[in-house]
Amino acid sequence: MRPLFFVRISQPDMEVYISSNAFWALLISAVEVYKKECFGLLLGYRDTNNIYIVEHALSYQTANRRHTSVEKNGRASRRIEKFLANLPHLSLIGDFHSHTGWGDLKGVGNLSTQDLIDMIHGNLYVIIVANDKRRSSAWQYNGDGTLSGTVDDYHFRIGGYYLDEYSRAKRANIFCPYAIGFNAKESQQKILLRSALANQRWSRSKR
Repeated sequence: MRPLFFVRISQPDMEVYISSNAFWALLISAVEVYKKECFGLLLGYRDTNNIYIVEHALSYQTANRRHTSVEKNGRASRRIEKFLANLPHLSLIGDFHSHTGWGDLKGVGNLSTQDLIDMIHGNLYVIIVANDKRRSSAWQYNGDGTLSGTVDDYHFRIGGYYLDEYSRAKRANIFCPYAIGFNAKESQQKILLRSALANQRWSRSKR
């Protein structure tokens, strides 16, 4: 009798799609308390086993914020989660917080020990890394699954994490078509502006 061999098929990488509303909410939450960490909840739904759709990001006003950590208010958290359970069409799918620079240190997107302890199966965790902008950068998808770019005086890098079937923390692939399109619209406006200025200069030169 031939021995039986079982092959475990690994789950595909997790994909996270962020709406325009959630995109701006994440950035504004990080900027509002810049140099301290923000915290909030992610609302949306899980389309399949490996796709999350983030429709909204709600910032916690009662979070205890520090430069290198943030803690949610337990009583307020239970009250909010109970309330959100009654919302139609949307579910609580995870939470987000920011990592920011402090002193000479830059914010990084690595999970802290406490981040790992707080993770549970089935939830999505988003980290917004916010630092001072050194130069302007178009929004782009990175090889590590993150999304990064600049707005105003800040550079952001958005990453997503989840626990796999072996309870290992893994990074998801972040997608936000709006952010990429936002760059395209901005670039198009700059091109039109440059063209208009060039036409003005050309017209003046013919006088």
